[in-house]
Amino acid sequence: MEKAILLINPNAGQGKLKGLATELVARLTAAFKEVKQINLADPQVDRTQIAELAQEFDLVIAAGGDGTVHSVVNAIAPLEERPALAIIPGGTANDFARQLNIAQDPLDAVEQIFARKTEWIDIGQANTSYFLNFWGIGLITETSQSVDTTNKQTVGKLAYYLGAVQSIGKFTPFKVSIKSEQSHIEDEVVMVIIGNGSYTGGIRAFFPENKINDGLFEVVLIKEASIQTAWSILQAKLTKTTENSKGIITFRTNTLTINTEPNQQIDCDGEAEGHTPALIKALPKHINVIVG
Repeated sequence: MEKAILLINPNAGQGKLKGLATELVARLTAAFKEVKQINLADPQVDRTQIAELAQEFDLVIAAGGDGTVHSVVNAIAPLEERPALAIIPGGTANDFARQLNIAQDPLDAVEQIFARKTEWIDIGQANTSYFLNFWGIGLITETSQSVDTTNKQTVGKLAYYLGAVQSIGKFTPFKVSIKSEQSHIEDEVVMVIIGNGSYTGGIRAFFPENKINDGLFEVVLIKEASIQTAWSILQAKLTKTTENSKGIITFRTNTLTINTEPNQQIDCDGEAEGHTPALIKALPKHINVIVG
């Protein structure tokens, strides 16, 4: 890795990276022969431009929150020859950075990049979009939409779970049909969430045992919205031991199709990415990432 491009979103999180760009570039310049900086707050910078730029570098560094990382991954994942990826956390939850054992302090994270310790990881593909942590429909999408920017910046990752509790009782169940080699499920649910990583909203809530290099997803269906269900989420109780719990269905797979009635908005890593139906598949060891 001799050439690195720093894709920085200074508006991520609570402005954690504002004022740090010069210091980050200075430190990276001391470790790489070439360093280019791109400000992702520039409205003219889109995924197409990121993909074009990324092909010129050995390492793409996403500096920002989970939304920033999601956008960068969606830009580089379709490339035939993909550069390595590093993350400098600057958001509220920083879920995938936590998954990779990356330090939450941006300057400490840069030091981990210098070690150049890498690992090939799986990512998920849902129709034409990609995700690192999770794909979800139903209550998880309602929660993301219910957390306003001010609240998110004030109370941080807890805002996601406050949003979940506030949504209890207001969400209408929907019909879902899920087909995979392991299962064929026809049911009425309030949420479907498919996990690649372990973290959601900054804690190991849904998939505490998930691995990002085993080629499999963990799939969780929740059949009823209740305070008890929300409490299970808050307390990280949704583990493999809940397979027979009332109102919860879990299984593992690498490919599945999902149809719903009515169609549901899709949430990928906290970002809106179209509507159902969806074909979802794991892409084993698809991206080489810097790990802590």
